[in-house]
Amino acid sequence: MAGGLAIAVVMVASRALSQRSGVPYAVFLVVAGAAVSFIPGVQVPQLGPRVVFLGFLPPLVYHAGAATSPRELRAHAVPIGLSAFGLVLATTFAVAGATWAAVPSLGWATAFVLGAVVAPTDAVASVSVLRRLGGPPGLTTILEGESLVNDGVALALFSVGTLALSAPTGVGGGLAEFLKVAAGGTGLGLGLGWLAAQARRPLRDPASQIVVSLLVPFAAYLPADALGLSGVLATLAAGLVLGQQTVAGLAPSGRLRVAEFWDVLVFLLESALFVLVGLQLRHIAQGVAGYPSAQVALAAALAVVVVVVVRLAWWWAVPTLRWRPRRGVLLGTGAVPWQERAVLGWSGLRGAISLAAALSVPSAGARQGPVGRDLVIFATFCVIVVTLVGQGTSLPWLLRRLSLARADVALHQQALARRRCAEAALSLLDELLARREVADDVAGAARQLYERRLEAAGEQLLGPGGPSRDRASLAAVLRQLLAAQQGALQELYRRGDINFAVLRALRRELDMEHASLEGPW
Repeated sequence: MAGGLAIAVVMVASRALSQRSGVPYAVFLVVAGAAVSFIPGVQVPQLGPRVVFLGFLPPLVYHAGAATSPRELRAHAVPIGLSAFGLVLATTFAVAGATWAAVPSLGWATAFVLGAVVAPTDAVASVSVLRRLGGPPGLTTILEGESLVNDGVALALFSVGTLALSAPTGVGGGLAEFLKVAAGGTGLGLGLGWLAAQARRPLRDPASQIVVSLLVPFAAYLPADALGLSGVLATLAAGLVLGQQTVAGLAPSGRLRVAEFWDVLVFLLESALFVLVGLQLRHIAQGVAGYPSAQVALAAALAVVVVVVVRLAWWWAVPTLRWRPRRGVLLGTGAVPWQERAVLGWSGLRGAISLAAALSVPSAGARQGPVGRDLVIFATFCVIVVTLVGQGTSLPWLLRRLSLARADVALHQQALARRRCAEAALSLLDELLARREVADDVAGAARQLYERRLEAAGEQLLGPGGPSRDRASLAAVLRQLLAAQQGALQELYRRGDINFAVLRALRRELDMEHASLEGPW
């Protein structure tokens, strides 16, 4: 009980410090957890890998997939694919080669496992900085898409590496195992997502929708994991499929309840996970206490340096490509400025997935010579702390230094969408008046409301001080006007004038207004 209360206090305090300083709250959570772990008398819980993989990972991956726009993923498919596959492979083999050369007693299989463990990125902290400072939306999409896919790819490589710890595996066997794990998990998730979408379509109760949305991540992850497939890719695929069905099945008030539930759940899971990562420092330090300090320091330093350098070199050297369907070739666009490449290279923060994978390295077989599993865990923790604290705290400075912190771009899109929504509502109101489907006094009250909104370009005006007579008629008209605004938003998104994040934000605002009309009004 006391431990849970301490974690809750750290979560709230870290959030407040993050809002004041602009530093990602994950940094404060990890640092605070690490500091608490060394307080005498504090009972520090050990973070087991199954706790992360079964308790935290499925809902977090599912939510990330459901909140991702397939259109924007397709638009950046090549850079996401290159980094999620090519960069993960490059990082895995570079870290494995460097640590094996420096510490031969580690063994190639264990070195390969270490490389796979530290290869995937965690985009939570870097994406929060980009969104808060108004970084280029394309960078956010690339980082989120990369983080979604590279978890599954890295864990598939990790499965190959752990298999090699117990039995020698050739290149052909390792490749076959990788393809089975990755492709099988993705196919299973797509099929389950389609079935879940059909099953939840008739549901109109928000509570039932919430229960289904909680069950789907585990229904995708657990069977895939039991079959030896990628549970991460299965859960991601199911989330991507279901994420496109969230609007159709519920009333606006129900959509709000589901969205608010997931916002709170994801915040709690992410925060608790980062605190628990920090709390593991004492256990990890005790695990390597008996190893030669020079070997421990060398392996950890090499892992950190190689991870950072390989990512920077990758985004600097590998061109961003796009598909030209008419020519049927991949061509370099040459349109990505070096400033954006620098941000992508510096945004390779690692998180709890890496630590969970390291903790799941088997004890038997991993210990080759004087170093083994504990050293893998220690090196992984060092990579997490250095990238999260070092790069995470300096990322806001880098964005400002490179003149990429442009919150005005997002504000412009929001103002454009709000103005178009108000124009659509007023246009429909004129049609209703022409057809004599609304009384003049009701139309006048609604017109005054939306004309004020049009002038303010999105100011929230629905409130308790609205018209006092014929409220039911006015509420019915306002519902029609809100529906027209929803259609206008969808049209803007279809034409590519606004991105998916703006669509979701303003659609939620309209849902809130619609929900306010469903109660006493």
